[in-house]
Order: sequence, then C-alpha cells, then structure tokens
Amino acid sequence: MNLSHDVNTHPLVQEFLDRICNNVRASAVHDDIRLEMLNHLEERIIEGMDAGKTEEEAIAAAVEQMGDPNVLGKQLNAAHRPKLAWDVVALLVGMMIIGGITLLSLYSAMDEGRIQIIRKITFAAVGIAAMGVLYFVDYRRLLKYSGLLYVGALLLMAITFRYGMAINGVKYLSFASFTWNVYTTAPYLLIVAAAGLLYQEKARAPVGNEIQQLRQFWKDTLIYIIVPSGFFIAAPAMGSLFIYLISISVLLLIRGKWKLILAGAGTMGGLLLTALPIWKGDKLLFTLERHMAFIHPTDRNSYMLNRSIEAIHAGGWWGQGFGVPSERLIGINSEMTFSYLVYSLGWVFGIALALLALLLIIRIARMGMQVRDGYARTIIIGLTSVFAVQYVWTLLMCIGLLPILGIQLPIVNWSSWTIFELGALGLMLGAYRRKDMLGYAVLLPTQRSI
Repeated sequence: MNLSHDVNTHPLVQEFLDRICNNVRASAVHDDIRLEMLNHLEERIIEGMDAGKTEEEAIAAAVEQMGDPNVLGKQLNAAHRPKLAWDVVALLVGMMIIGGITLLSLYSAMDEGRIQIIRKITFAAVGIAAMGVLYFVDYRRLLKYSGLLYVGALLLMAITFRYGMAINGVKYLSFASFTWNVYTTAPYLLIVAAAGLLYQEKARAPVGNEIQQLRQFWKDTLIYIIVPSGFFIAAPAMGSLFIYLISISVLLLIRGKWKLILAGAGTMGGLLLTALPIWKGDKLLFTLERHMAFIHPTDRNSYMLNRSIEAIHAGGWWGQGFGVPSERLIGINSEMTFSYLVYSLGWVFGIALALLALLLIIRIARMGMQVRDGYARTIIIGLTSVFAVQYVWTLLMCIGLLPILGIQLPIVNWSSWTIFELGALGLMLGAYRRKDMLGYAVLLPTQRSI
C-alpha cells in the first residue's frame, strides 16, 4: 500500500526525528540518522496500513513502536561521539618521554652550548600545541586546498634552494634565530596534498579516449613523482627524497596506480643520470662510495658507519652510563642519536625504543584502516608511511643495513621539524576522532555525493 504524502513532513514524525537529533551532538550525522529512522518508520507505517489502520493511525502507531526518542538519541549519540585513540596517545607519550630522556642525555654528553635545551623544549611544546589544534580542526577543510598546499610546498623548497642558509651541507630557511629544514618537513606537506589530489581525482569522471588517458597519465607522473623528486635532487636532500618516494608509492598503490610508479621510477633514473655532471668527479665518487658503504665498507667511505656499529657493540645490555660522552661517535644529536642511546643506555633501551616505534606505526596504520572516509584513510596511511620510513631507515642505517642519509628519529630528536611531526599526528588523530561523526560521504564542492 502506498502512502498518500511524504511521511517526513508529518508533525508527529518531525517531532520524533527532532527529539532524536537534539540528543546527538555530532551534527554531521543528523541527515543519515533522519534517513535511517524514516526508512524504519515507513516500513512500520505500511505494515500498519496493510493491517487495516488508517494512515494517521499507522503513523502514530509506528512512532510509538520506535520507542522513546530521547533514549534512542542518547544511544545514537554514544555511537557517534568523538573517538580518541587512547592507545596511540599512550604510545606517543612514551615516545615523548624518550625524547626528553634523549635531550637530557645529549645535553650531558656534549660540550656546553652545543645543545640548546630551552630551544628544543620550546619546539616540542609548540609541536604539542600544533597537535592539539589540528586534532580539533576538521581535516575535511584541507581537501579544497590540496592543490595550493602542493604548490606551496614546492615553492618553499625552491625558495630554500635559492636563498637558504647552508648548515653542514644542508640548506635551511632562516628567520632571525629560527632555522627551518624545509626539505625534511616537505614530505609531510606533499603527502597531505597528494592525499587530497588523489581523492579528488577519484571523484572526477574518468578521462575519455586513449590519447587523453595517456596525457593524464604523464601529468600524474609529473605531479606526484618527477617534479617533487627534482626539487629534492637539486637540494640535494636524498633522505627526504626516499621518504617521499616510498610514501607516495604507497598512496599510488592503494589507488591502483602501479604503472605510474614504474613510469616515475624510469624517469627518475634518467633524472639522476642527468644530474650526475653537476657533481665533480672526486666528489661524485666519494658520495656514491659513502652511500654504498653498507654494502662494501672501506676505511675511506664508512667512518660513520663503523663508529655507529662500534658504539652499539660497546653499549652492552645496560649501556656505558647516562649522559656518558662519546668522542668517537659523531652526529649523536642528529642521524646517530639511536646509536648513542644504545651506547649510553644499552641494548635493552634500544630494543624498547624500537618496539615502541613499531607499535606506534602499527597502531596509527590500523587507525587508517578503521576510518570509512576515503580521504581520511588516504591521509592517515600516507603520513604513517612517512613516519615508518624514518623509523625503519634510522634503525637499520645505524646497524649498517642501509645507507646513512641524514634521516632522524621522529619525535625523539626534538627540533623545528618536531612541530610538523606532532602536527601530522594531531591531524591523523583528528581524522580518526571523526570516524563515527561523519555521514557516509565527504562532499566535494561541486557534487552532492561520491
């Protein structure tokens, strides 16, 4: 039996739905709740009318059968309230505690003035504030700014390359006493931008003929691989290059764009061959030898590698002592921090740090798999890849299994880019927070649903 008018406009139904939604704080799910409740009501109304009731009687009976709207609203509010990943927060607190221990240990081990402890604590505090802000900001607002974020990240790298101040062979942007390693933070910005661009691309209609598809293919290759890689190579910032390439490859794979990765890899090989003449012969030879030292170590190319392995062996189970100086191990406040921590605090501490980092990566990856919004999932998985590459690479390079590329431990080494690391975690936690607060689709400006 058909209904004579739209049930949604009936006063009893309107009041029932309004009372339910008044108890649900997540306004983003109100439309979905109304639609679901209407479907249940219509089924009951039709059953009542088939049983011989008038439409008015069937509507009143259906509303009564649905139960107390205030109770239903409270139950739905519990189901759709914000979700904080407490285990991730606990792991993050653990990593921050290790970061504090690391800072104090390095401060004791190094000459006075080489570790600016107040400055580093300030960076960590600002990072925590950035994490809190991004946790509460609706991540969906970033979607329409994805292209602007991509261009902005490239522009920052270009400005740094042209006007940056060189420190130990790496260019930084400098503002008074503040220095910013743009190339280290660029993977975070580019991956968030790529997540939005890939999500918007999925929402668009597929490209038409083969020529248009081929043109779009090479356009994507330029946007996601060749152009960003060119900026990293020009710096050169090889560690950041590998972080970005592995992370963007993960995003492209989950979007089924494996051919684009192959095309990008081939083009990248050509770019590297083109860039070789930029370096002089002896410098190029030494650079290649240093990066390949983990495969064929020699006295000439593997000084840092040998000192790192030596320090880890000397650490023993419980280490040489908190804050003990290490004259032979260099870079203890940057890429060799893990080696120094094992040397001073022991293998037990090093294993605990590695396990904590592994648990953090696994858990934030699970957050990405638990959200139903494709944009949120892409952001979380992409940023998880950025963190994972840094942790895994740092640990393996310190024990001699990967090249030394200047990659550091996120969250443990407090510096200006700690602000971006904690901000990225805040963005991921914020996306997970809304996993039960959102409707069934993220709406783009030009369409109703995807």
